[in-house]
Amino acid sequence: MSAAVKALGFVIVAAVVVGGALFALNRDPAPRRVSHVAIAPGASKPGGAGGVTGTSLSAQQAADAAIEDGRRPDLVPLSEHDFDAPIARYRTYAVGQARALQRAIGRRDWVAAQDRWLRAGAAYGALGALGDEIADGIARHDAATPAARLPAALRRAELTPLDYATRAHEILEDAQRDLFSPRETADGLVATKVVIGTLRPLLSGRGDVLAQVDSRLARLSQALADIHGKPTRAERERLNGRLGAALEALAGVPGALETSLPPKIPVLK
Repeated sequence: MSAAVKALGFVIVAAVVVGGALFALNRDPAPRRVSHVAIAPGASKPGGAGGVTGTSLSAQQAADAAIEDGRRPDLVPLSEHDFDAPIARYRTYAVGQARALQRAIGRRDWVAAQDRWLRAGAAYGALGALGDEIADGIARHDAATPAARLPAALRRAELTPLDYATRAHEILEDAQRDLFSPRETADGLVATKVVIGTLRPLLSGRGDVLAQVDSRLARLSQALADIHGKPTRAERERLNGRLGAALEALAGVPGALETSLPPKIPVLK
């Protein structure tokens, strides 16, 4: 091989080496592998490492099973403090009824005394023996002594959110069970409307319970207004039907005002 050809070969090799070096220096750096922190863990496989001990369920499946029918609740539970204002409003109303009861007893107007006692409505489930003493005293026309203790008892009576929400149904349930007269049923309706009125801000926007309650109570009010004097058989049947419909709507109030998630359903292994 001639010296000229060898020299040309060295030049070509040198050019290739230099070109490769320049390409390596100027190209974009390779993307770096970055470790990502997962926002939530991946789904666990049933029976795998993420399963719940003693079951074939994943952690997510077990959480879903804790909710009735495997669904999360439609309504976010309320705080117990959300009931502070409604219960305080009720106490003020009930104490007013207790004062009116005392005045009626002072006049020995026992019909009015019975009206005022029934209109206190949501109270007597929380009054214990005092409630029985007042009811019996009114029946015997001798209720001044227990009635004098009523205002203080109403102020300090314990009323939990569940007690109070349930009372909206129980007032008229008592009227149905004890076969109250139309007048006494109307007294219970007054008390029921007061309780629902205090709960209205909490019930608004929590399903259609409030709309149903308002509609059924209005129909019950009309049935009572249509009765003049002793009710006829048709009027009594209409009243009982409207009362039953109202109770059906009122039965939905506690469920719409839950302060906790539904209880866990046992998981079958």
